[in-house]
Amino acid sequence: MDSQAEFRRLYEAHRAAVHAYFTGRTGDRQASADLMQEVFLRAWQHWDTLAGLPEDRRRAWLFTVARNLSVDTARHQRTQAGTERALAREPVPVGAPASTAVLGAERAAVVAGAIAELPEQQRVTLAMAAAGGMNSAEIGTALGVPAGTVRYRLSLARRSLAEALDDYDHPQEGS
Repeated sequence: MDSQAEFRRLYEAHRAAVHAYFTGRTGDRQASADLMQEVFLRAWQHWDTLAGLPEDRRRAWLFTVARNLSVDTARHQRTQAGTERALAREPVPVGAPASTAVLGAERAAVVAGAIAELPEQQRVTLAMAAAGGMNSAEIGTALGVPAGTVRYRLSLARRSLAEALDDYDHPQEGS
């Protein structure tokens, strides 16, 4: 098999899992796609090394690169967020009464905030299931944990999201 065909096979076999991993780490589908592209660019640049590795070692290499990229990205985002906070000292103006679209956007923001607050293992697992369309066995294989652990993490994550929405929808009842 030629190098390009073998690389395409590697890409097709792992792109969804790598993208879902990044979606879980960043919470941003577009940034995840960019990071996934960078992982596979590096894989192509190191194809002479990867071509000789067994499939499980290739996958491990991809996820090691993915982890390192996600750490670098998180560092960059923290620096950027600090800069933006320093530049944006003005209070946010209070708007008119909320319409249905605004309430929907607020609920979506509550869910996004709740996802961001999840422990990383739950957030990554949830993203791989929701954004990556992977089942618990596939996620378990990608993360190196049993499928039962994946299902438990998904259950905890979903419960946390439901509680956040319930707190938003019923603020007096939670007090």
